[in-house]
Amino acid sequence: MRTVERVMSTTLISAGPNDLVGPVRDAMLDSGVHCLPVIDDSGGLVGIVSAWDLVEEYSPDEGIANAMTTNVLTIGPSALVEEAAAMMCDNFVHHLVVLDGNDREGERVVGVVSSFDLLGELAGVTP
Repeated sequence: MRTVERVMSTTLISAGPNDLVGPVRDAMLDSGVHCLPVIDDSGGLVGIVSAWDLVEEYSPDEGIANAMTTNVLTIGPSALVEEAAAMMCDNFVHHLVVLDGNDREGERVVGVVSSFDLLGELAGVTP
C-alpha cells in the first residue's frame, strides 16, 4: 500500500503565529520549501503559509498571522496517497499537513505532503 507516510516530508521547518514575514520568507527560500505549518507555543497547528501566500505584498516586519491560511487541510500518515491526491485536487491545494493523533497529547504535526511528493511516487522517483 502506498501511504502518505511513505512519501511525506518529515524534515519540518515551521513558523510561529508571532513570527515575522521576512524571516519566514528567508527560511523558506534558504531551505527550498514551498510551505510551512504555523504552530503555536503548545504545539498545535494554527495555520499554514505557502510561497503563494507570500507573493502578496507583505512587509517583512508584518506578522505571519496576517499572511497564513487558517483553514488547513490535514491528513493522517496512514492515509493512501490516492486519498491525499483526491483531497488536493478537490480543494485546489498543493500541500497537506500530516497529523498524527496517536500520542497522548493529541494531534501533532509529523510532516507535510506536497503534490510533488505524490508525483514522485507516481513516477517512481525517490528523493
